[in-house]
Parts: sequence; C-alpha cells; structure tokens
Amino acid sequence: MRKLLLLPVLMASLLLAACSTNPNAIEPNPLPDFDAEYSVKKLWSRSAGKGVKKRFISLRPAVTDEGVYVADLEGKVTAYDPMKGKRQWRKKTGDQITGGLYAGFGVVIYGTRSGYAVALSEEDGSELWRHQLSSEILAPPAVNAAMAVFQVQDDQVYALDLDTGEQLWQFEDQAPSLILRGSAVPVIADDRVYVAFASGKVMALDERTGTPLWERRVAEPQGRSELERLVDINNNLIVEGGGVFASSYQGSVSVLDEESGQPYWRKDMSTFDTMDSYLGVLYVADSKGNVWAIDQRTGDSLWKQDLLYGRDLTGVAVQDGQVVVGDKKGYLHWIDGDSGHITARRRHHRKGFAAAPVSTGDVLYVYGRKGRLSAYELIPR
Repeated sequence: MRKLLLLPVLMASLLLAACSTNPNAIEPNPLPDFDAEYSVKKLWSRSAGKGVKKRFISLRPAVTDEGVYVADLEGKVTAYDPMKGKRQWRKKTGDQITGGLYAGFGVVIYGTRSGYAVALSEEDGSELWRHQLSSEILAPPAVNAAMAVFQVQDDQVYALDLDTGEQLWQFEDQAPSLILRGSAVPVIADDRVYVAFASGKVMALDERTGTPLWERRVAEPQGRSELERLVDINNNLIVEGGGVFASSYQGSVSVLDEESGQPYWRKDMSTFDTMDSYLGVLYVADSKGNVWAIDQRTGDSLWKQDLLYGRDLTGVAVQDGQVVVGDKKGYLHWIDGDSGHITARRRHHRKGFAAAPVSTGDVLYVYGRKGRLSAYELIPR
C-alpha cells in the first residue's frame, strides 16, 4: 500500500494556526515579558550555505571537539572551528541532503532524499563511501566504532559497516498507511540498537544481527480517522539510567526498561521534536508550544512553561542547566531548568530555524532556515 505522508510542521499549523473558520484554533501567545537573568553573547556567526529555506526538513548540525558540521539543501557540507567559527573545509556533494548529520570516529555521515547513506572524511570532507537504502533518509544515524545504523522513511532499519559502508543487517517494520514525514533517530547502547516506529512501537535489536530482543507499543492510535490515529515517534530516543525514554505525536512520553521493555510510567502528551535530559530531568516541548520538565524516575511534572504556547517551537537543548527552544519567528528562549522561568531571549533570524539547537554544555550552536550558523554563550547578569 502506498504511504501518505504529512509534514510535522504542517500538522502543527493545522492544530495551532488561527483561522476564523476553525472554532478550535488558537492564537499564538505574544512574546512574553520576563526578568532577564542572563545576557546572550554571540561568539561567532557565519553564512553556512542556503539552509533549508521553505523545505520541511531538519538539518541539525553535528558538533565534536574538532568541528561544527552543517549541511544545506543544495548539498554543501561545511566544517567550522567550534570556538572561532573559521571554515575548515567545504564539500559540494551534489546530493539532496535530508537526513541531518552525524560526526565522530573520523567521519561525517548524512542521508539523502534518494536514499543514499554517505560518509565523508571528518578531516577534509572527501567521500569515503555511499550505500543505497530503500527510501528517503530523514534522520541522522546512530554510530559507534563499528557501524552506522539508519532508520529510513519506510521504517526499515539498516546497519552499515563504518569503514566500508557495506550492509551488515536489515530489519523492517510495517509502517501505517498514513505517517508524518520524518523518522526517529536510533540509539546504540549496551550491545543493542533501540529504534522507534511510526506505529508507536519501540524495539530493542541485537547490535550484531538486528534480531529483535523486545518490542513495546508506547502509543495507541485513537479516533476514527487515519489523521486522528497518527502516533508517530518522529524524534530522538534517550537511553540512560536503565531506561529508554520515548515520545510520540498524539500519544505520550514514557519510559521503558532498557533490558526488558517493561513500561515504568506514561504521560499523555503530543510531541514530534527533539527531547533532552539533564541531571535526572527530561525536557520536552509539546506540539502546542508548552515546555515541560518531567522527573525521569517517576514521570511527575516538575514544571510547565506555557508562555510560549502556540509559537511553533523547535525541540529542546540544555545549555548549562538552561533549557533552550526556538520559535517560528526566529527567537531563542532560555528557561531555567529548575524553576521553569524564562531567563533570556535572543533573536537568531526572523525566518526561523532549520533544526533544534545543539548544546555542548556551555556553547549553543544554532542553524537558521536561511543558512545562518551561530554560536552563543550565556553571561550571568
């Protein structure tokens, strides 16, 4: 059966955008007033290609100690020095890059619209290998010293040899007929590969063979129409502290036991973008624009920040204990991880963001829709 695809951002706009003919639509909140506790210092800023423009793809930068790596919709991959922003190399690949970037173990890896997995040298951008997969790649891979694991749009999972790109194993799940346009990001941990699917399932696969070890559905379709029954897991999994944390669209945020898949807790919530965690707390921006802090052990809500309601938020990143989100107008908002109060704000670019911010602890890297790449740090007032 042919799959019907919907764009996550479009889905959010259907729920959030004001419309006189829709009595259930909501008005986005205005920029909130707050007492600033930090100044936001721009360390450097560069024009890193064409960005994503109006395309509904997420091209999140990859950051290592050696470089910040970013791709644009025209297929340019560029490496910058993380501290000074000096360009180290640029590769014009000719690919339509749709799958974000991974960097590490000497490689920079991305996926393409035509289903190619491609590895470049982290040192100079030269191509090391490419391998044809079954469909469009819309998420970065999970990588360790031996393999790169891709999950593609049709819910097939491939493990490729990191040195050669040769296929090691393949696993396929049956995708629903109607899905969001996107894929979850796999995780490799403790000799297992954890993957999540458009059906609302999370699975643990054996790292060596791809054999399923357990599966658990974390979101059950509800409603009569296919649109109402969407429960895609389209963002990242977090595996830590013995738990696998997952969130889904029109579903829930929940945690499963890493070894057995046994559920610990579940919290009803709709999300489709990046989660983050810090010191035992899970941070999530829901599809309505609320930002949540959730105790990883109990699932209890520690706080909810609703002043950004309806502003079409990016996923979250944690920078020095501050939770950062971007909105559709190009503003970055910093929220105190303990209290939930807004502590700082800065506008990156009026056209918004190509992906969620990336934090390395004290520096935040942000990539805009029009290709502006910047590094920011917080200065206490």
